[in-house]
Amino acid sequence: MSKSETFPHPDYKRYVLKPAFGEAQRLLFPHMMAANEAHALMLAESGIIPREQAAALLKANREIEQAGPDAFTYAPDVEDLFFAVEQRLIERAGADAGDNLQIARSRNDLDAVMARQMTRERLVRLQDQVLTVRLALLDLIAQHHDTLMPGVTHTQPAQPTTLAHHLLGVLGPFERDSARLASAWARVNRCPLGVAAFTTTSFQIDRELTARLLGFDDLVENGYDAIGASDYMIEVTGVLANMAVSVSRFAHDLLLWSRAEAGVLRIGDAFVQISSIMPQKRNPVVFEHIRARTGYVIGDAATVVAIAHSSAFGDTVDVEDPIYTPLARCCDSAEAVLGLLAAVLPTMEFDAELLAARAGQGHITTTALADALVKERKMPFRAAHHVVSRLVKDSVGTGKEITAEGISAVATEEAGREIGVDEAFVARALDPWEMVNARDIIGGPAPLATRAAADRSRALLEEDRAAAQNRRERLESAIAERRNMAVGVISG
Repeated sequence: MSKSETFPHPDYKRYVLKPAFGEAQRLLFPHMMAANEAHALMLAESGIIPREQAAALLKANREIEQAGPDAFTYAPDVEDLFFAVEQRLIERAGADAGDNLQIARSRNDLDAVMARQMTRERLVRLQDQVLTVRLALLDLIAQHHDTLMPGVTHTQPAQPTTLAHHLLGVLGPFERDSARLASAWARVNRCPLGVAAFTTTSFQIDRELTARLLGFDDLVENGYDAIGASDYMIEVTGVLANMAVSVSRFAHDLLLWSRAEAGVLRIGDAFVQISSIMPQKRNPVVFEHIRARTGYVIGDAATVVAIAHSSAFGDTVDVEDPIYTPLARCCDSAEAVLGLLAAVLPTMEFDAELLAARAGQGHITTTALADALVKERKMPFRAAHHVVSRLVKDSVGTGKEITAEGISAVATEEAGREIGVDEAFVARALDPWEMVNARDIIGGPAPLATRAAADRSRALLEEDRAAAQNRRERLESAIAERRNMAVGVISG
């Protein structure tokens, strides 16, 4: 047999085995150590292996864990990190103990449990980042309940609003992102370990104990489901892609507001880069980096779907090593996006005077004039809208302001009725603050409404923080229980 026909083929080693080994070292090593520890403890507690063997395994596993993943180097004769670790365990714990760790376990369920551990670890960090962004937004909102600004639709001035109202709108998707991440956690944090290859095992193992020691809330019961399903990966990356779209849209607005032509937003110098040739340049490129990295998130989310798409349901490589890299990369890019956004938000300074001035320009308050004709002069809304639309058109064409006399004339001409209005009526109807303050119902821009909304959002933030802390504490408790049990077995 020629060298090229001996496993592994040089190209298979180059393109598959060696990169996969490196990714396993980077992404999976601590989770493999935890799974080894929990499985060895369960085997001992179930009476499947002697406690002396369990002690040797646990001691060796702890030594390997402390040495870290860099203590391993890829070698073709061990194929992957699993076999490299198993070989090291046998060397340190002895053949009898080392050979028995794989009782009632396969690489299949080990891969599955490591992937879920890796994913939930990132979910914890991502939730923390989303909560931090929400707090930063709420702190910014608190500064701008009384900051008047022009609201836009289709990029054009539409109605006056407040900056707090706008930012509360941005906050909403982040609040739902927290809910989506928490919901995904419930499906990610389920333990597949114990199904072995996929049909479980004839050994009377205690799957619930293993799950508890690893901090899982429940089991993935069915063996095929435990090994073959990829839905939780797609769910997580889908949540992150959704979030990335919201962030990219916000970043786009922030870039526009930072333009010299807009002149309403300035960020801290720590996030501004200069030009190599133009001395005056002050480039808010942090928003460009945020926007670009949302593309990483969306791209890797699509990669996860594409890899899982049309793969056989069951044990297939597609939903193992190849999918872990884009899954982790999607999570890590999302973490970077959120981290950058959380860091830059507290440095934002808005030109409140310029925003307020623009909130009264371009006939932006004429919706309120139409409303006033309906409420105070009992004109049908469509007729009032038609009258005011004509007034705006005439004002733009002539360059003259809307007056009480003009309103009366157009109303008579267009609606066939006389309306008695004076200049005080017109001034009140067209005043931006009058328009904003009148919109004080739930969801409105009036400071009364935005302060109440912000209070509700702060209360929700505290609830979500408490829930996230509870999830973190449950994981920490499981780790502590597992470590203490291991120490007890090792010490005899």
